[in-house]
Amino acid sequence: MYKYDYICSLVINTKNKMKKSTLLFLLIATFIFSFKNRELNSNVIFSGKIENPNSDTLNILDINYNIIKTIVLDKDNTFRDTLNITEGYYRLGDGTEGTQMYLKPNFNLILTLNTNEFDESILYKGNGAKENNYLAKKTLLNESFGILNYYGYYGKLSEKDFLKLTDSLYDIQKSLLKSNKGLDKNFFYVESKSLEFEKLNKYANFEGMNRFITGNGDFKVSKNYPNAFANVNLLDEKLLISPNYLNYIQSYLRKKSDNKIKSENANVDNILAYVKTIKTEVKNSLIKEELIYNVGKQDLNYTSKLDSVYYELMLILTNEKYISEVTEKYTTLKKVENGAVSPTFTLNDINGKTISLNDLKGKLVYIDIWATWCLPCTKEIPNLAKMEEHFKGKDIYFVSICQNDTKERWEQMVEDKKLGGIQLFAPNEDIAFFKDYSVNGIPRFILIDRNGKIIDANAKRPSDPGLQEEIEKYL
Repeated sequence: MYKYDYICSLVINTKNKMKKSTLLFLLIATFIFSFKNRELNSNVIFSGKIENPNSDTLNILDINYNIIKTIVLDKDNTFRDTLNITEGYYRLGDGTEGTQMYLKPNFNLILTLNTNEFDESILYKGNGAKENNYLAKKTLLNESFGILNYYGYYGKLSEKDFLKLTDSLYDIQKSLLKSNKGLDKNFFYVESKSLEFEKLNKYANFEGMNRFITGNGDFKVSKNYPNAFANVNLLDEKLLISPNYLNYIQSYLRKKSDNKIKSENANVDNILAYVKTIKTEVKNSLIKEELIYNVGKQDLNYTSKLDSVYYELMLILTNEKYISEVTEKYTTLKKVENGAVSPTFTLNDINGKTISLNDLKGKLVYIDIWATWCLPCTKEIPNLAKMEEHFKGKDIYFVSICQNDTKERWEQMVEDKKLGGIQLFAPNEDIAFFKDYSVNGIPRFILIDRNGKIIDANAKRPSDPGLQEEIEKYL
């Protein structure tokens, strides 16, 4: 504001000096107005009212679920803020529930929302309302699909039934999009492709999903099965704002990397091989950077070549924010490398007794981090039971920590499945043990030696035949 006042004072002081000053004043005033107007139009004005709020703040999250803006509600539960952001998909959350949004410079959105009927009550007005009201309707539509859109259900269908169901759900989604007239052209293009990528991703993952869910390791799709990657595009920067686009091309690149490892019969680290595939296949620098950033955020946990992968990532990343986040993740993981002293925990078991990891020194400790709603987690339960039976009476503790769940569901499953070992419950995801191990996905398995030192921060699953051999090596 200071520079605007200064320019205006110069004009006023020279106003009576010559006749041309009037023209000068008008020109500068016009410049100032247009500058302010351009500055205003580069932002999003977001306002509204929340009925029955779950908290006194709202969070705007980016595509990577990072909080980029926190909005404080007024005493009457209204809010108004200006967001300086780029065009794209975002998420609005109140700490309990959330909804997808599409934001673009020059939008002026007014939201009304009642948390007692969160998704059903969402209504937008103003510039950008059409796009965001469509997204609210899409959320309700997807919820109406219920189990039909759950991989645990459609993953076990026959190929014919799976394709019929997947195509039908896609057609219904596409019809909803087309029925919403007057949408922003760029939004319509990206959203159309996003729905398509969601469908193609299901195509790409069906074979492996069916094998996992049914237990039929010999299952293969037919020769006539659609090629999910027939028209893969690694160059369209416009699509970067869609999370489905990144998921889709990641599936393509991971498959390409895995196939190369198999064809060469190479004994290499999967994550390092994947990074090298990205470097070779992706020519667009912006798309490459997003993919590499995702490796740093999601995959560093799972590599046995932490230093090598981190070095490769740093050769590519240019975004200072990304470099900082990935370096922080790397630094955290270096503290839990094999041979380091394990971080500890203190949690209550199924009987309410307090158990600390330090209490378990003197024996090996195999830790399973899981949740009742996690299908890959519960699929491991029978294998974990077999492992416990095999090592019964030996110097090893089997510890299961349930996280991101309700205590009631946990207690019920422990009772129903007659789960053995030491069963612990984590009241929230913020406990230091999870942060220290950078747990960002479950199931997660950790193997610790008798002295509390880490043998493997990413240990093999109970279903992996190699786990039994590894444990026997250290007994």
